[in-house]
Formats: sequence, structure tokens, C-alpha cells
Amino acid sequence: MNMPLVIFISLFIALAIFQLILLLYLANKKRNTLKKQQHEQRVYKESMPAFIQFLNNEQDDVIPLPPGEYHVAEQLFSDCIAIIKDEEMQDKIRESASVYLSSYYEKIIKTGDWSSRVNALYYIEDFRMISLQPLLKTRLKEVQSDDEEKQQLLRTLAAIGDLSVLAYLENEPSATTSMFLTVFNRYPTDAIPHAVSTVVDQGSLKAKISLMMYFGHAKDLTYLPFIEEKLFHENPEMRIQSLKAIYQLNYLSDVNLLKPFFHSEIWVERMFSAKIAGSLSLSLFEQELTELLGDPVWWVRYYAADSLMLSIGEIKLLDLSKNHPDAYARNMATQWLTRGKQVNYYE
Repeated sequence: MNMPLVIFISLFIALAIFQLILLLYLANKKRNTLKKQQHEQRVYKESMPAFIQFLNNEQDDVIPLPPGEYHVAEQLFSDCIAIIKDEEMQDKIRESASVYLSSYYEKIIKTGDWSSRVNALYYIEDFRMISLQPLLKTRLKEVQSDDEEKQQLLRTLAAIGDLSVLAYLENEPSATTSMFLTVFNRYPTDAIPHAVSTVVDQGSLKAKISLMMYFGHAKDLTYLPFIEEKLFHENPEMRIQSLKAIYQLNYLSDVNLLKPFFHSEIWVERMFSAKIAGSLSLSLFEQELTELLGDPVWWVRYYAADSLMLSIGEIKLLDLSKNHPDAYARNMATQWLTRGKQVNYYE
């Protein structure tokens, strides 16, 4: 037998043995994974009724879960929080999660791989594990890359009411308005007044713009005076976000505050003035809306027509479709009369 053939047969046998070993390894791994899943499903089913009973028993402080069943505990606590809406029970679930899982998560945050840390952070946020706050703040200082782990650390710290996140973002060059907004949206209700006070007193323009965006999303009239005050801010983006917040709140303490924006040099401000006039059915701005119906910008014309329909009515649009001096205005009014809001965007 020549040497090349011997080498070929040897390599073939070695490859076959390697493939067999790999196959056996994968089969064994799959069997162990399946066995583990079946075990966890069994523990979950057995534990759920006992855990519900535990939540309803004020005297019972022993969590009905075998030790070390961390994946089962995660799923059990998470499912119960999603299902149970009673606040006292939710507090008890989170307390149980903190007792059972805090040391487990602490180990993962300190020594786990990236995906394990991020996954743990999602659960820590869901369970609002305040006991891990110092560890999370330390980890935030250690993270260098601006990836999902850093983003989730910020969200998690905000969810447990940590105001230092605002200072961190202020000193972070890459921080965006959306990052600030995410933090505001995560803060517990009792932390919001403190966060607002911090930003109003010390926050950057970026933070204050984000706060204005939050007020609009939250639809809370508590902060309307602050929003209306910023209508006359020197920064256009601040004014626009103030107008947008008022539109989302659907309320204005003094409708005369809207007057200057019908004649703004910035088309977005003109557009929002038209939108607000329509949403509030402000017929006193009929003249301003009629002028905006002939605006050079399509979106301004569109919402002027919308507002005229809402605040004045179809008869007014019919008149303008025939008698408005601007051809674009006549065309927009006609399209609203014939197709309503199914207006095609064109110039």
C-alpha cells in the first residue's frame, strides 16, 4: 500500500471518529437540556399554586421554591407580575424576587458573560431590585462600550428610581434626547417630581427638551405651566417640543398663547399651531387657519384644512375651495371635501 493512500485512510478514519464523538456530544447535550427543561417545567407547575397561596397569606414569609431553581424563579415571578395587577401583591412578588435572586444576579453581574449580564438586567428592572443599586452603579462606571448592556443599566437604574442616572447622561457626550426620554419613562411615579426638579434646576438644554417630550407622552397637566413657559424659549427645538406637548395634552390655559405661531418663520411651528387649533376646536382662529391653507409647505396646508373642518365645518372649506386667492389652498380644500383625510402628498 502506497504512502498517500495510507495517509488518506488515516485521515478518513480520524474524521469519522471525530464526527462520531461530536454527534455523541451533541446528542448528550440535547438530552441533558431536554431533561433540564422538563425538570424546570415540573417545578414551575408544582410551585405556581403554592406561590399564589403564599402571596395571599400575609403570615407566610417562606418562599415556596426549592433552593437553586433560579430559572424557574425568574419565570414564576415574571409571569405573576404580568398577571397580577394588585399593587400589594406585586410588591410582595418583587420582595420575593429580591430575596431569592439577588445573590444569583450579583454573581452574574460580576462574573457572567455579556448575554447573561444583559438578560439578568432585564429581570432586575422588572423586579425593581433596589438592593442591587450600588452594584449596578459600579458596573455602569466600568462599561466602556455604548452597547445594549450600558443602555439596559441606565434603564434598570431609572426603574429603581436612581437620580444619579441624569448626572451620568449629562456628562456622557454620546447621550441623546431619546436616552433621556427612556430614563424619564422608566422612573417610578414617586421619583418623577425629583427628576423634574433636578432637570429644571440643573439640566442641559438636551435634558429639558427630553423632559418636554416626556410631559407630552405622560399627558399629565401638572406640568402645563412649565410647558407653556417654554413656548417662548429662544431655542426653536424647545418651542416645537412645547407645542407638541400641548397638542398631546390637548389643553391650553390661554389660547392667545398660540397666536404668534401662526405667523412663525419655522414651518413646524405653523403646522403645530394649526394642529392645536383643530384639536381644541378653536374657531376664533378662523382667519389664521384660512391664511395657513395657502402656506408654501404642504403639511401646514394639510393641517390647516383639517383644523378648519374640525373647528368651523365643511361649509367653510366649500367656500374656500372656490374663493381662496391661493391655488394650492383651493386645491387642498377641494381634496378634503372630496376625499377627507385621504389626501395625496404632492407639490
